Amino acid sequence: MIAAASPVETSMQIRQWNLLLGILFTVLSAIALLIWIPNDVETGVMVIERRSVEVGDAMAPTAAAVLVLILSIALTLASLFSSHERISKEPEIGLTISNLSSLFAMAVTVMGSLFIMVYTGPLAISALQALGSEVPEYRLLTDTVPYKYIGFACGGFLMVFSLISWVEGRPSLRAAATAVGAVLALIIIYDVPFDSLLLPPNGSQG
Repeated sequence: MIAAASPVETSMQIRQWNLLLGILFTVLSAIALLIWIPNDVETGVMVIERRSVEVGDAMAPTAAAVLVLILSIALTLASLFSSHERISKEPEIGLTISNLSSLFAMAVTVMGSLFIMVYTGPLAISALQALGSEVPEYRLLTDTVPYKYIGFACGGFLMVFSLISWVEGRPSLRAAATAVGAVLALIIIYDVPFDSLLLPPNGSQG
């Protein structure tokens, strides 16, 4: 008979798997940043044409690779320096109903947030028109402040706030502040410096 792993051994195994995953994705993201993206994507992160700075094809994959690299390094460091914490019970092995419920909840949260992101802007403009405001249809306002931020701000806030609250087990002011900060940071980083960049979902509203 094979003896069941003790809580401490199980904790060590979890740390080892986290360390392995952290190192693996650190290497893969570094390869993407240093080799794949520079050699396979036609344009760089930013393209200067006729004194106009535009977003290049490499912007999206570079941003994704940098994010994965940061998270992978954080996972690696956390695995290396975390203590051997004793867990109260052994984790369930395999795919469980709890796993499926969690995946379903995350999928619904993301899809619902994207739905809000896509339709909040047009609905807000329709409401303003119904109230007598002389504003054009939404597709003509996708690059006009503040209308272009309505869908992105509402959907982005809902997605970040909901996911943080779901992970923490309860909503909080910290989760709300983090969601607001994340949305503002993305607007400042991706929208403010570039005249030709449209935040989602405005690129599909034209």
